[in-house]
Amino acid sequence: MATLHQGILGGFSGKVGPVIGSKYRGKNILRSVPTKSTKPISAAQQRQRDKFKMVLQFLTPIKVLLNDTFGKQVGSKSPYNQAMSYHMREAVKQMPTGFTMDYAKVLVGMGGLCGIEQPTVQTTPAHTLHITWDDNSTQGMAYPTDAFLAVVYAPALQQFDYVTGQSERVNEQDVLAIPERFYGETVHVWATFTNSDLDLTATSKYLGDYVV
Repeated sequence: MATLHQGILGGFSGKVGPVIGSKYRGKNILRSVPTKSTKPISAAQQRQRDKFKMVLQFLTPIKVLLNDTFGKQVGSKSPYNQAMSYHMREAVKQMPTGFTMDYAKVLVGMGGLCGIEQPTVQTTPAHTLHITWDDNSTQGMAYPTDAFLAVVYAPALQQFDYVTGQSERVNEQDVLAIPERFYGETVHVWATFTNSDLDLTATSKYLGDYVV
């Protein structure tokens, strides 16, 4: 692969003979047409592909959120790329039937803010989740106006829902209205705080699974 800065052709997109031109992160890239490998995929390679596919399918629905909450851009690596790397390393379990997410290790935010302290969750007959926590805004890197963020995921539906900004750290509670499509389902819940002024997020905490 080569980067094209200037030249008689300039930047181009598409295939010309054995060369493919494209634009990647603002740069014009030239690469040769890939050749198909006739070598069989090893068991280890297939496991890695299956693992990557599973993590990608899990995180893609909250890609926009993760780009706001999972650290900062590091070189060419976006917050979402960092989230993919973390979950590939830390949040996957291999079962006899294949890979699954280790929900207790899933993170929906990572950063330098002080995290949620002593959270509790109660389900209600009105299909809501009542979440409480201790106000720790007197601690370092914790502010009264930090916005509360909660994420829920229903494995049976393979769907997420999240809400942010309804409550602040100092409020010590929030009530999440669960979408009707989640009624009767088991959902996994994570919570954190964000601070838009400082562009910071706290590393999230897993709050458990509940039937709503």
